[in-house]
Amino acid sequence: MAPFMRTPHPRSPGPQILVALLLVTFTGCAYYNTFYLAKRYMREGQKAQERYLLDTPAPEAMGKYDGVIRQCAKILVDYPKTKWVDDAVYYMGAALYGKGDYPGAIKKFGELRASFPKSPYVPDSKLMEALSLYRRKEYVEAETMFREVETQYPNLKRKWELYYYGAESEVGLRNYPAALAWYKRAVETAQKKRERANALRRMGDAHVTIKDYESAQADYARALDHEVIGSRRLDLALLRGDALERLKRYNDALEWYDRWKPDAVNEKRDGEIQIRRFALYAQIGQTNEAIEGYQGLVSQYSHSAIGYEAQFRLGYLYESQLGDFDAAGREYEKLKAEPAPSEFQIQAARRASNLATIKQYRSTLLSDTTQARPRAAFLLAEIYYFQIERVDSALLQYEAVERGYPSSPYAAKAAFARLWIQTHDRGDTLGAAVLTDTIASRYRKTRYAESALYLWRQWSGRNDARTALLDSLVANPDTTVIRERLEPPEPQVNVAPADTSRPAIFETPGQAAERARQDSLAAYTRALYYARRHGLPPPPPPVTRPADADTSQTRKPEVPGAPHDTTTGAPPDTTTGPTIGPSR
Repeated sequence: MAPFMRTPHPRSPGPQILVALLLVTFTGCAYYNTFYLAKRYMREGQKAQERYLLDTPAPEAMGKYDGVIRQCAKILVDYPKTKWVDDAVYYMGAALYGKGDYPGAIKKFGELRASFPKSPYVPDSKLMEALSLYRRKEYVEAETMFREVETQYPNLKRKWELYYYGAESEVGLRNYPAALAWYKRAVETAQKKRERANALRRMGDAHVTIKDYESAQADYARALDHEVIGSRRLDLALLRGDALERLKRYNDALEWYDRWKPDAVNEKRDGEIQIRRFALYAQIGQTNEAIEGYQGLVSQYSHSAIGYEAQFRLGYLYESQLGDFDAAGREYEKLKAEPAPSEFQIQAARRASNLATIKQYRSTLLSDTTQARPRAAFLLAEIYYFQIERVDSALLQYEAVERGYPSSPYAAKAAFARLWIQTHDRGDTLGAAVLTDTIASRYRKTRYAESALYLWRQWSGRNDARTALLDSLVANPDTTVIRERLEPPEPQVNVAPADTSRPAIFETPGQAAERARQDSLAAYTRALYYARRHGLPPPPPPVTRPADADTSQTRKPEVPGAPHDTTTGAPPDTTTGPTIGPSR
């Protein structure tokens, strides 16, 4: 019998080979698990950010990004020789960006490009660094890097982020034509409805800033076609209504708000729509309907922001459109009793005080025969202009000061105030030229002659007989005012050291001209007022304090007829943050 033949078995590996195989297998699994966790945390952080809806780091996402950083740090320490180290560096930088640590993110992205110049993450890292610079409000650097990304990486997949945030950087630089061009490209490259809606909304905001309200309302209407979130749709509807109001298309705006009433009810924001509707009633002459509407809102929304605003607008309607200052004062006074302080309460108290002052000045004008009358007449005009925004009434009152009190020091002040209105509020070149000549002639012995000529030169940008007269006055002083400013003090001996807390009298001709500008009546205050009325950034403060006048914003909450954006231009960006994962 032949012997039993066994199936041969492979020879067992030696102990060293077995240990090596186990080590490789374990290391690969550990690295994979670590990187898998990092990627999972990144996805979860991004989803949390998207749910947050705002363009700031989401609190819910912070822990996820911490997990990404922790796992990536482990890879860099435990597995520094793997070919995917650049992945870990990029994800760590992206997580730092997601947390709002923009300096840390910039550092990591720079390390990636320095250590792994051929990494497929390089384009995304440069885009993310540009985004980090934008978040730090380093707009010049961000704009430069966005343009470099566009030029160097034409096949970048994340085009929407490039164009959208490139546009945002241009807005930060107030370069609105460039911003609009980038927003347009963002709209064209958007892959999601939400992205397209965001770009169109910001395009509308930019058009509002440059006062192209027709384009703005069209942008907001297009954005509505793509926005799906109810609260954001209502925001867009209100923005379009604002643009229609600025176009003075009051009936169209009223019809538009009526259309959106059901949506406002669903979003529990019916009061916002109603406030706007009643303001439009006042604009189109339906004053009684507006009054009844405001009164209804005061009752319906008592002790709330809507009720406070309705009460304030009721007083403002009596003041600005009906000219009934007594009734306006009574309505403003009602806000004093409200338990919770609000901006409307503060502004109502201020306007009530202004109206009481107007009443006092009018009483002084009727009864007082002393030198108080010119001052009361002048301050009445100031209140009209600065406090209750009645430019026409202010202009008439300034003229009344000149006619009624030509020998008082307030006549020259009133004339200069009229010149300011003619230039900055009316833009009346011919009227300003005539008034400048009048002031230079009639009030030659006062500082307002200099100030008027200086204002004309700065505002008109011309070199003419008026600017030549200013140069002559400065170069050849023939008035006490200029001579005091130009002549250096006589040298003195054996006296105490000069008081350096007081300005020196001696000035160069250039300094004299600058002082003429600074000394002009409430020049800085008027500049603030003009900037607010026209949506411009506030001017830098002067060296010297302007004459007495309220330089604050007339109201932080909007008054009827005032621009709805009371900040620096466009409404704040409330879009979500960019996708921070790679595009590969």
